[in-house]
Amino acid sequence: MKKLTKPGAKGEIEELRKLMGTHFNLGKIKQDPFVIGCEGIKVKMIDWPRNPYRAMYVLATSCWGDKIDKWSQTEPKYRFQVVQAVLNGEALPLALEVPQFTFVIEGPSRAAFDQIARARLGVVFSARGMRDNSWAGCEFRIPNNIVSNKGISNIYKGVFREVILAYSQATINKSSWQAARAILPMNVVYGWSMAINFQALRGLCANRMKFCEQEDTVATAWLLAKEVKKKFPLLGLYLRPGCDWRGICQYHQSYSLSEMFGCLFKECGRHPCPGKTDNYSIFNKSCSSIELIEKQLDLHLERPNEWPKEVYWDNLELSDKKLFEDKEVI
Repeated sequence: MKKLTKPGAKGEIEELRKLMGTHFNLGKIKQDPFVIGCEGIKVKMIDWPRNPYRAMYVLATSCWGDKIDKWSQTEPKYRFQVVQAVLNGEALPLALEVPQFTFVIEGPSRAAFDQIARARLGVVFSARGMRDNSWAGCEFRIPNNIVSNKGISNIYKGVFREVILAYSQATINKSSWQAARAILPMNVVYGWSMAINFQALRGLCANRMKFCEQEDTVATAWLLAKEVKKKFPLLGLYLRPGCDWRGICQYHQSYSLSEMFGCLFKECGRHPCPGKTDNYSIFNKSCSSIELIEKQLDLHLERPNEWPKEVYWDNLELSDKKLFEDKEVI
């Protein structure tokens, strides 16, 4: 049996640290460390099931008949009808938990990550560390609402320049990244990876695609949905704001005593808001602007009337239809 070798020489360790981003000398202060609103947010789906529709079909039909896998005996259009029934909530929901997707997200604020990471069931996160990395070269995301007020925006930028200077001084003076991170704010530009099943992703999108959420949180949720839709258009159609399914505003009636504790902003106007009382809001405008997010992402975000009312076998996207026609025998 070959003996295990000891870790490499110091020079090799230094190179590995540089590669991993944990080398002490990494991270130079940027001259203009600011990004605006939702600009520069990137979401990429890096892993997905070969054929989520086959897996969903088998899970949905296993309890019927005397054979578990009936895919090869079923015509493609009937396979589609079974999967569509699952997606429409007309069958047991267990098949929705089968497809698993892995994403890389770069650019939202740390605050947006904290909102996205409130998802707990059916999802796992791995985020950029603040203890083992130098953040001297970090950027700060400035909300559109602040940018629109030049005076306040200049104050913000001045404060954050002092923040990063203090951070760098702390590390230069032999403090540690662990101690220095205490000064980093919630709007520092952040990144993470996540793996999530379709049921969990659907719930995440239903909540976070609403424009009553923080703008970079909303942008991230829409980008997650768009990534799935590129590969699996049918699944992508079921990733939409929860209010679009019901056709009414959910902001002012989502939580108990929401008018007293939760509803700071005026509703976005996407849907009627019958649950609202006394026209109450502290800020007389919506939390996030669909038009601004679209502009900064350079991406069209569907309006409620743009979602198809029904998808049929005959108007199914070709890429999806090929998966339902999959003849591979396992």
